[in-house]
Amino acid sequence: MRNPRLVVVLVVPPIEELDLVSPLQVFSTATRLLGERAAAYKVVVASTSRDRVIAGESGLSMIAHEYYENLPGGIDSLLLVTGTRTRNQLDSRLGSWLRKTVPNCRRVGTVCIAAFVLAHAGILSNQRVTVHWKYAHELARRFPQLSVDPNPIWVQAGNIYTSSGFSAGIDLALAWVDEDCGSAVAVEAARELVLFLRRPAGQTQLSVTLAAQASEMRPIQELQVWIADNLRRRDLSTSFLARRISMSVRNFNRVFAADVGTTPSRYILHLRVEAARRLLETSTQNLRQIATATGFHSAESMRRAFMRVLGTSPRDLRAARRT
Repeated sequence: MRNPRLVVVLVVPPIEELDLVSPLQVFSTATRLLGERAAAYKVVVASTSRDRVIAGESGLSMIAHEYYENLPGGIDSLLLVTGTRTRNQLDSRLGSWLRKTVPNCRRVGTVCIAAFVLAHAGILSNQRVTVHWKYAHELARRFPQLSVDPNPIWVQAGNIYTSSGFSAGIDLALAWVDEDCGSAVAVEAARELVLFLRRPAGQTQLSVTLAAQASEMRPIQELQVWIADNLRRRDLSTSFLARRISMSVRNFNRVFAADVGTTPSRYILHLRVEAARRLLETSTQNLRQIATATGFHSAESMRRAFMRVLGTSPRDLRAARRT
């Protein structure tokens, strides 16, 4: 049995509590699932506050295990968490500690806007990064040498991982579990946490799956869930869907467009592309199998849909994922 990997979550308070608790729960769940088969992680939470108090922006307070300058060596993975008020507050001692510590870590990650901390410390330079979409413009303006992409859930550049909004900390932690313990453990951890889906890095922050939940009309909400579960069906025509919720075609088109913000056919196209993209990035199925699983008539029709929606082909997208 190998020794557990030391994961340090470095916190610059005050923070959004979810940014800290979410990845902690993922690592804890993975360790419990492995049980006696292997020792997965030893997680240490460190604070930049000498009293180790971690103030939460929602009113909760927590106590870290260590003050960051008292951390032992041998850190395998370092994950940074900060808050909106502290994203641009980097003292010289923390910057010096990061520049000394980061090169000795196997990997380093940021949750949400903690990318600002690494950028201020000079750790991020001339590389692609992501951050919460609300702060992407600010990060790009402050650090013009960075290639800031506001779309992905998380981005890897060498051994540096940056992630987007609050829940993206879960996705990044699951990706690390996948790397360390295998996909089966990561998937089981996601199931234990009752996640709707385990999102790959390339999943957009503002996705059609999330937008689907914005409907305020219950029959439309239920229909959207049904569509997502039945993408393999060839017949998802407007007339079929209208009959399913007992509406005329004309009224269904009007209500759906007003409630969802797009037409039923365009919504289904984007949903199928999103589902196919997840399979491309997380499975070994060939293009024909993925096309069948997501309701496209053929691999060629899927390719045309990808070019229309994403501006790239499924083959090129998969190749880019492997590089």
